[in-house]
Amino acid sequence: MDRRITIVGDSLGQWSDGFGLKTKLTPGFKVTDISIAGYSTQDWLQNKNRLNEIPTDLWLLELGTNDAMVYGTSGFEPRTIELITFLESSQTSKVMVTTIPLTNMASIRETIRTNNQTIRRLKENRSNLDYVEIESIFESYTGEVPLYPVSDPIHPNQIGYEIMGEAYRKKILGI
Repeated sequence: MDRRITIVGDSLGQWSDGFGLKTKLTPGFKVTDISIAGYSTQDWLQNKNRLNEIPTDLWLLELGTNDAMVYGTSGFEPRTIELITFLESSQTSKVMVTTIPLTNMASIRETIRTNNQTIRRLKENRSNLDYVEIESIFESYTGEVPLYPVSDPIHPNQIGYEIMGEAYRKKILGI
């Protein structure tokens, strides 16, 4: 039986076609990407009953950029905890959270950094929570091609999405 993975995210998940996980993961995995551009933790909480309809073994929760833009740091932790708790209790499934790239938009970088620190604290306090550290992977990138196009400081280019997808693939496969 296939291991069912559902990506709950925002435009990063949607525009990257689920970080390429449908093709990156070996046979034996069924990846469903329900990411919606513009969605924050609040939007997913308002639509959480929709999540109950998707049989899932592992939820990949990739959110935070829109939270930073709309709410700053206000309420990020309780909303994230509520969403994680709902996903863990709605089915017999695990949740994997991720820090997100800081972006090239100066006005939200520090807010994202603070919200990412909240994600790290949540992982420390919840042993059953899986976690992928994307922020530090992006920040340590030394390639010649920038990870963001000049025209879009929020959304990574294909190289950035590839880096994210590969990090998720390795975590899911236990590499």
